[in-house]
Amino acid sequence: MTLRARVIAIVAGLVVAGIGAVSLVAYTLADRELTAEADRFLRDRAGELVEGVRPPPGERNRRGDGDGRDGDGRGDDDVIDFFDADAIVQTLDRSGDVVVSGGGTLPVDADDVDVAQGGRTIIRDVEIDGEPFRMITTFVGGDGGAVQVARSTDSADSVLSELGWRFAVLGAVLAALAAVAGWLLMRRATKPLEDLTAATERVTATRDLTPLRLDRTDEVGRLADSFDEMLLALSASREQQRRLVQDAGHELRTPLTSLRANIEFLEHAPTMPDHQRAAVLAGLRSETEELGLLVTEVIALASGDADDARPDTELDLADVVTEAVERFRRRHDREVTLTTEPTPLLGNVAMLDRAVTNLLGNAHKFSHPDRPIEVGLTDRTLSVRDHGPGIDPAELDRVFDRFYRSDAARSQPGSGLGLAIVQKVAETHGGSAGARNAPDGGAIVSLTLP
Repeated sequence: MTLRARVIAIVAGLVVAGIGAVSLVAYTLADRELTAEADRFLRDRAGELVEGVRPPPGERNRRGDGDGRDGDGRGDDDVIDFFDADAIVQTLDRSGDVVVSGGGTLPVDADDVDVAQGGRTIIRDVEIDGEPFRMITTFVGGDGGAVQVARSTDSADSVLSELGWRFAVLGAVLAALAAVAGWLLMRRATKPLEDLTAATERVTATRDLTPLRLDRTDEVGRLADSFDEMLLALSASREQQRRLVQDAGHELRTPLTSLRANIEFLEHAPTMPDHQRAAVLAGLRSETEELGLLVTEVIALASGDADDARPDTELDLADVVTEAVERFRRRHDREVTLTTEPTPLLGNVAMLDRAVTNLLGNAHKFSHPDRPIEVGLTDRTLSVRDHGPGIDPAELDRVFDRFYRSDAARSQPGSGLGLAIVQKVAETHGGSAGARNAPDGGAIVSLTLP
């Protein structure tokens, strides 16, 4: 079932439930009111009979005219049976036997006999000849006996039945209207969701990452904005990957071309002197190492966004820097001065070690071999200074670009990815990387972490 259908069903169900609850309350109140009205009538009528305000059935009405006959010619002994058309009245003696009744015969049971002998008044529902009645039995006092009054409830039952049918029809109509209104409302409300669904299907089918850009300020609009941000991030990521592949392919051509040329040269020069062959082999070895370094750094840069590279390990950056410097000293037999202070943080050890190693390698390429590389870690900033020619001020903003190599650096080994990796590590840890020239010569490249 679709979301629209579920909402329509819920709305219609709530309307039906609400109408049903209201109808039940109204029906119950109406039933109680009609019953209370019938009970008031029965109590009043029974009270009039007991108090003598209204004569009971069978009372002889003698109307004298002086000659023993009344005006209509009937004698004094003529009997008028009195009863009300709106009720059945019946009298009982102390033993519960019917004395006289008017309008019909009412049922008598043990409770009625108990009332005739002085018990409390009772009111109950009875059925006479298949018709429903409400009946009261009340004590008349004195030597005992009771008066029974019954009134038909058929009209009240008809009213309640008609009321129930009207509530049912009203509920059905309102439920249908609620379903239609819910359908129209959900059609309008789910239109942006349908657009989002179509957009995701379009992205899947065409790989087109164009944002949807819905002009809405509600929750659906916020969802669309989040979706657009995701598309923009995916588009930027895909563009970065495309650029990385293109730049890597371009940079790989140089060492591969050199390797191919040296190999072809060796193939066509079998009688080459040993010293020339050694020089060619050294070039092959150097190009192979350069190619391996380039592949390693491309992989490191491409995997910088991987989930397993999250900075979630408690560490001291001073320990990482010290270990990287000691390893660099052993490999290059180079003087490195080191000044550190405790710098605890949450980070990724492998990524930070890679960044420190790249900073040291960059300084090693440009610094004079007789001058030390100066490494300092203070105030959560790692600075690596060389004593080389420095960086052209026009190129300070570009040294962290992928594969960027200044004219002065093209003669040096490297891939142009070292500082780009440093910047990526800094961003992953919420920090930044920077470069500047030292006042007395050389360059200072820094990594600042929060």
